[in-house]
Amino acid sequence: MKELRRVRRVEPATLTGASVDEVRPATREETFPVALIAVILAFVALLLCYTRGYLLLYGDAVAHLGIARRIFDSRNPGLAQLGGVWLPLPHLLMLPFVQKMEWWQNGLAGSWPSLFCYVLSVIGLYRLSRRMMLPRWAFAATAFYALNPNLLYLSTTAMTEPLFLAELIWLTLLTKECAAAIRDARHSFVSRRLIFIALLIVAAVFTRYDGWVLGAAAWCIVTWCLARNREVWRKVAPSFVIFTLLSVAGPLSWLAYNQHFFHDPLDFMRGPYSAMAVEKKTSPPGSHHYRGWHNPGWALLFFTRTAQVDAAAWETGFAVMIAAIAGLTLAIRRRLALPSLLLWLPLPFYVYAIAYGSVPIFIPQLWPHSYYNARYGM
Repeated sequence: MKELRRVRRVEPATLTGASVDEVRPATREETFPVALIAVILAFVALLLCYTRGYLLLYGDAVAHLGIARRIFDSRNPGLAQLGGVWLPLPHLLMLPFVQKMEWWQNGLAGSWPSLFCYVLSVIGLYRLSRRMMLPRWAFAATAFYALNPNLLYLSTTAMTEPLFLAELIWLTLLTKECAAAIRDARHSFVSRRLIFIALLIVAAVFTRYDGWVLGAAAWCIVTWCLARNREVWRKVAPSFVIFTLLSVAGPLSWLAYNQHFFHDPLDFMRGPYSAMAVEKKTSPPGSHHYRGWHNPGWALLFFTRTAQVDAAAWETGFAVMIAAIAGLTLAIRRRLALPSLLLWLPLPFYVYAIAYGSVPIFIPQLWPHSYYNARYGM
């Protein structure tokens, strides 16, 4: 019986006569061409955007580079220069590159981390897709993601979207692997995955505030899976304690940072540079709030419409949205849904952020027919 169990745990591709055309974890041999294509696409995008001077079109990209530079090049260098609103990991990743003056000035200092994260996210999406789809569909899903012009552009800038997307995809993948390992009672594998998931949660928490909700959801899913298998839980208890402590340490350390440097643990929510303060300053005097303010219905419409525009050209975004909902339904019917639902977390997060977090989104398709925070649909 033990021998039979061992055979079942071997990756299908390693078994003699195993069919390639089946749903299974991707092998390294499969993943390498995908990674190579992603690297080529990344450098083509960089060449195109760099030669046309697109790297610094976003004011936020310039600000991110400035924050990273002033950590060591300012009158008062140090961690206090990170500020209390934008989370610190993107700036820390740029730190080695902004030390070269030319790269800081032309924006290349922010391109290298973003390009690396883009490649990682493409690899992660293919590996995640292969756990749910046949090879041709997994490749189609990965190609749809990798060839998105908006994502390719953002991957050449100092923006945070490529980094967070990589964290979101890999956190979903590792959570799915961990859930499968818990089901199969693979104790040592579960212990390793718990530590990797915890480190990814910390990274996501220090990248975007979406990551706080993402980390909490990943912790809940893993805990739920362990609660259903008490034997595995007892065997991996030390790793689970570390997993929990790291998951909690991220948000608490950011609150402590805000308290230490700005004398308010919630400075990022209600301080002079918070989203609420910026929204008040940029609103015309006497005007009403933006559409979607305290209205989840309008907020849902704005975010889903923005996601469609960011994901597809012309009005084909409606078809993409229908396909996404159909895929979600299929995943639920096939009981693939719990870890995979992490990919849907940006939807409720941004609906809440638009309705109650002073985060407006403007796109040309909806009033007031302008551009503001349109990249959130990524």
